[in-house]
Amino acid sequence: MDSADRTILDALQMPHASWLDLAASLITIIGQSEVVGVVALGVAIAWLRARRRDWWIPLLLAVIVAVEVAGKVLIPQAPPPHELSRSIHFLPFLESPTQYAFPSGHVARIAFLVTALRWPWIAAMVLVLVMAVTRVYLAEHWPSDVLGGWLLGYSLAAVAKRP
Repeated sequence: MDSADRTILDALQMPHASWLDLAASLITIIGQSEVVGVVALGVAIAWLRARRRDWWIPLLLAVIVAVEVAGKVLIPQAPPPHELSRSIHFLPFLESPTQYAFPSGHVARIAFLVTALRWPWIAAMVLVLVMAVTRVYLAEHWPSDVLGGWLLGYSLAAVAKRP
């Protein structure tokens, strides 16, 4: 998987321009746990006030975060080399660097939220794909990390939304 990860990362970093670094860095803010957490909490409160029986589902985001952190502690998948990084750190006080990179929390959180909230599938797919590409383009994650994040987020949401 290492050679495939590196090949895909190199291909995504091929069209280098500073505006891409800026755009990708801004997009990743959407996937920050603080941003997604506020959205999930707001949706849960709105659903509770609307007396929806599934009001608790957005709160499962906490499970995503717990599994993500456990993975980054227990699965020895080193992130891409720092010298490949193209991230612009707008909110460094929100960052919590870890030694390992698997799975991508940004992708897991977005995949969970758009699936749990039942976004139209094309919009959900586009947002998750854009988040995945930005994480690899910025060299914050390998493609296998974002695939793991997508599987984590989508799987938990799919199980929670079962009738």
